[in-house]
Amino acid sequence: MSNNQEIKTKKKKISFFRFFGIFTIFISLVIGIVFSSWSFADGYKLGSDFKGYYSALVAVDNLNSEATTNGQPNGDSEEGAKALNNRLNPMGNNQIIIETAGKNYLKVLSPVDAYENETIFKNQIQRNGGIVLLSGGSTDTPFKDLQITGEGSSITRKGINDYFSSAVSSAVTGSNQKVPAINYDLNGDTFKSLLTAGQTEEQQGSGSLDLTILLDADGFYNDIRNYYNIVSGDDFDQKIEDFYANVLEYFKNIYRSSTDQVVKDALYDLFYGRWIVRTQGSGIEIPQYGSLIAPRSDAKIATADGFKEIANSFTYMSETSKYVYDSNAVTEDFTDENGKYSSNVELYKESSSSSTQPSVRVDKLFNSLNPEMIKFFSDKSQGSIESTFIDHLRSNYFLFSGSVSETESQTSAGYIKDNSLVTKVETYTKAQVGASLFNASGKGFVFTVNSIATLSGQVTNVMLMIGIIFMAIVTICIMIYMIFFYRLLGLFSMVITLAIIGLTLLSTVWFGLTIGPETIISMFIIIALNVEIFSLIFENMKQSVFDKQRGLKTSFNISIKENLGLVLDLVVSLIIPGICMFWLSSNAIRSMAIVLSMGSLFTLAFSMIIGMIAFKIIVNAKFFTKNIKLFALDTSFSKEGNFLLTYKISKIKNKIQKLNSKDLNNKVKPLEEKLLSLNNKLEIIKDKKLKKLELKNNKIQQKLTLKIEKLNKKISILDSEKNANKIQKLNFRINEINYLLTDQTQEIIEAESIIVTSKQEKVKVKTVEKNIYHGLKTISIFGIIMILLSVGISFIFGMNFDYTFGGRTDYTFWGETVDNFYNEMDTFAEDEDAINQNPDLKPLYDYANVLIDEVNNLPIGTSDTDKTLKRTESVYKFIDLSFSNDIYLNYFATASNVKSYQKHKFSVSFGENYNFSSSANQSSNIANWITLTVYTTDNNQSAFVKRYFTTFGVSKDTEITSVNGFISKRIRPATMQWALIEIGYSLLAIILALIIYILIRFKWTYYIAMVVAIVLAPTITAAIIITLQIPLGNSAIIGIVATIVFASVSAFVIFGKARSFISSRNEKSLINFFKKEIEILNDIKLAKKRIKDELFFARSDLKLLFKSNDFDLAEKRKKILDFRELRHQKKLEYKNIKKENKIKINRVSKENNYLSEVLVETFRFGVKRSILLSVFYISIALLISFAIAPIISFGITTAVGVLIANLVILFVALPIWIVFEQIRIRNHLARKRFINSLKVTNEEQIIEGIND
Repeated sequence: MSNNQEIKTKKKKISFFRFFGIFTIFISLVIGIVFSSWSFADGYKLGSDFKGYYSALVAVDNLNSEATTNGQPNGDSEEGAKALNNRLNPMGNNQIIIETAGKNYLKVLSPVDAYENETIFKNQIQRNGGIVLLSGGSTDTPFKDLQITGEGSSITRKGINDYFSSAVSSAVTGSNQKVPAINYDLNGDTFKSLLTAGQTEEQQGSGSLDLTILLDADGFYNDIRNYYNIVSGDDFDQKIEDFYANVLEYFKNIYRSSTDQVVKDALYDLFYGRWIVRTQGSGIEIPQYGSLIAPRSDAKIATADGFKEIANSFTYMSETSKYVYDSNAVTEDFTDENGKYSSNVELYKESSSSSTQPSVRVDKLFNSLNPEMIKFFSDKSQGSIESTFIDHLRSNYFLFSGSVSETESQTSAGYIKDNSLVTKVETYTKAQVGASLFNASGKGFVFTVNSIATLSGQVTNVMLMIGIIFMAIVTICIMIYMIFFYRLLGLFSMVITLAIIGLTLLSTVWFGLTIGPETIISMFIIIALNVEIFSLIFENMKQSVFDKQRGLKTSFNISIKENLGLVLDLVVSLIIPGICMFWLSSNAIRSMAIVLSMGSLFTLAFSMIIGMIAFKIIVNAKFFTKNIKLFALDTSFSKEGNFLLTYKISKIKNKIQKLNSKDLNNKVKPLEEKLLSLNNKLEIIKDKKLKKLELKNNKIQQKLTLKIEKLNKKISILDSEKNANKIQKLNFRINEINYLLTDQTQEIIEAESIIVTSKQEKVKVKTVEKNIYHGLKTISIFGIIMILLSVGISFIFGMNFDYTFGGRTDYTFWGETVDNFYNEMDTFAEDEDAINQNPDLKPLYDYANVLIDEVNNLPIGTSDTDKTLKRTESVYKFIDLSFSNDIYLNYFATASNVKSYQKHKFSVSFGENYNFSSSANQSSNIANWITLTVYTTDNNQSAFVKRYFTTFGVSKDTEITSVNGFISKRIRPATMQWALIEIGYSLLAIILALIIYILIRFKWTYYIAMVVAIVLAPTITAAIIITLQIPLGNSAIIGIVATIVFASVSAFVIFGKARSFISSRNEKSLINFFKKEIEILNDIKLAKKRIKDELFFARSDLKLLFKSNDFDLAEKRKKILDFRELRHQKKLEYKNIKKENKIKINRVSKENNYLSEVLVETFRFGVKRSILLSVFYISIALLISFAIAPIISFGITTAVGVLIANLVILFVALPIWIVFEQIRIRNHLARKRFINSLKVTNEEQIIEGIND
């Protein structure tokens, strides 16, 4: 009795621990979902479509090229685009779009959330300091330029390329682990001389150097003075107080105590700015100037509280680029009379009012200011300032700080090895950034932001909310589906899926990614992947439990064993494209690759490990095994017909069974009556289906009979002698049709369930097979037509690009040119005669008068700055209305009747901070500006636009200066063009990567079919998008990439199922199916061997004959010719045998239904899967298209891509695989039979030899 109690107690403990384990896993997953969602909500960044973007016009100058004389920059925009991309996007995951604007300008677009504000975005573009080698903090002259020796006119400076030729990111071993590093290739012994400077000959070889490598000193200075804009936090007032307490107070002390006038002047200029103060009463705006370092006691900038009032209007007057020089600047740039840096730098000084005065040369200025700025960083690193700001400075500007030894050392921060300087850094990101920036710095590019605007996202908050609601509805529908069909396991699987999605979204915060269409589609790909994984496992369990009556534990183990390989294939099918795209792509595609890769890894960890553990515990729990309803819905009833009807019947039967067991007979009768009624309905439906099927079969029979009659009529008309071949072919077709109706010769193996047994099913298989091959032809023809149409439309009409893909022209004018336009607009507003002659201009005329009145009626005391800005705004509004109606534009452009301006999509923006500074002009000149963007690059249309501007006093011939100018630039894609090339390389890499995996897990036939699907699906999708003129850009490209991923996953699933159908047969059964084909192939191989042997013996006899007889030359030639004739005859004999047997194989293979049935079964499985997934993806895509109209191209591309991928896999790739698989199986079995026959022959010969 006590033993029984112990056993019961033990079982109770086990049950408790199982329940506790299930509960713990469930709660942990839920907490993980909540935590990851909260962390994501706190740190996510929205992409350009959702939050808006910064648009900057950037002038490209090159210090290594001759200056221009027309006021234009002298840099090459295409080369500059690459250099700037390396600077702004070194890791490739920032969604920065760079476009070329003419030969010397760039357009740079960045999501608003990627940078804190416009100032930081601007500073990142304008970081021109390059890389400079500085002495360390422990030296006698800390943080001085080591590339300079001497002072004043006798200085000598070597460029950074005199020390290093190139740099690469790498990893070195340090403290028993790999650490990131940068390897600088030494250019001769110039750098080594720094280590041995001042040493005697005896000390040579043991030198060391306290070295600091500073990156972009101008950006470093700018970030320090913009502390209150950069530091994290929502309390702006508190950030200003911290700025005054921690930054300004520090430099004020230096300013007051320093005896070096250059330091004082540099600090005064660095913090010198302009702000607006309104007078009391009249409210007149008065610009004021001063330095935050030495403000007047009555100035607003004297205290933090005062600065809070004017912070929004405060701007620094000096660009920090004036304090630095090119990293490759050499002696002549400073000492020659016309050298780039020979002139003294203009600085604002305390002794001057609001103008600059010459100070000292830039090398003196840098070596005076730089030590103070780095000392600030070193002092504040101790903790008196926010650590995130210090980390920001350290990671962005200090490539290295430490001791460099002349010999390799694991403990040293830097050392010389194999003619390279190796410097250890904190992160791999920093190593890659540092290496790319070093390589770019030698090119001498200087980027100046002329204008910058913040443009609103195309997706409004309402659109975004509606889109999120629609996506949530689809997700809830999936959850209901999983829970309804798989009950408790379905609930757990969806919790696991949501945990994976939560962590994947959180990973976007870890990697600093912005959320865009690529994130949305990636999330649903991961959801679909997990749903498919769990469905495969649960469906296999259902079949085992309900059909084969096995226990839950056994069914679970069998399901895992049978599906584990396929599940791994599914995850790999997502990982391979993810890794390839991450490796070879950038921007949105790399972001998508990161999300897919992280989602795949989380799927492996959660679905494959945590999920399987949780399911194992559940299926072993008593409460689960006792209540089968908690497992899954038994859908075996659905085979009987109507799903809903059979489901109701099943439920009523279960209720009756329960009531009977409880002796509640009085409640049974109503249910039985209901059951009878439902059964009658089901029988009626079945009868209708049977009648339809019978009619369909009769039609098929009639069609086949009619075909036979038509063929017999054709034969009767033909002449039996003249048309013997044609008659034979027609007879062959009749025999094939008769075979479908009458053939009963092929024996069917009873053990194999999917092989059909009835004539009716055989007809069905052939019908479906015929439809598949018709589909193959249709899809192939459709694909070719679409590709040809897309090519033709591209050449004739051009592609329809969106704003991310160039295809537009920018017209920018600034300063006095804006005033000229306003004056001409004023003249137009007074010209009533023109309106009387052209009544169509009346709306524009009235609007111009309204705008003029608004400017004239500004309140008394309005500052000149505000008046100028108001005039600029009026011009902006006038242009906006002018281009909304082509009649207006054609009037002002004096268009002829033959040619006229055609209305194009356009946008207008304006601002008040056009900065015409460049490498030659280091002080800012601020002016109001207007930019018109017209979405066409047609030269004729551009001429109309220019004539329009000429009418209003804005001419392309205007001299370009800091106070006025007009430029027109054709915008061409750079980043997006690179993206298309990267997609091509990624697709090639995916194909190559699949070779290894598929040849290990599958056979070569699967590889060919999968590659066809993965290449054709995106190609046809892109062709359809171009043909339909759907805007091609970032969103559409993401949709095309999603097609590649979907095609990869779908191909693995469908061909994995096909492989399982084939692997379910043993070799014996395959031999039975391919028996006739194997015999024919074996005959061919034997004939080939016989002919080879005959020729071998004939050749041997000929050689012996020549050795044993002394023939003359003529006889030898005759013998050789006879042998050649024999060889030729034997070859013809083999060709004839091969030709005859090829016909036999073709006939026999048509009688072999085996692969046809595999094709049909796989096709049916694929159709069911495709319908479910197509509904899922297409519903998401269409809902996004309707809810978030600005990214409709993404939705349409995704919907088209998913549909095309399914059709290509089912109707193209699958038939191709069948053809090659039939050849492979046939050849494989024939080869084995041939080898076995050779072994038997050899054994017989050996036995005969022994007997002899």
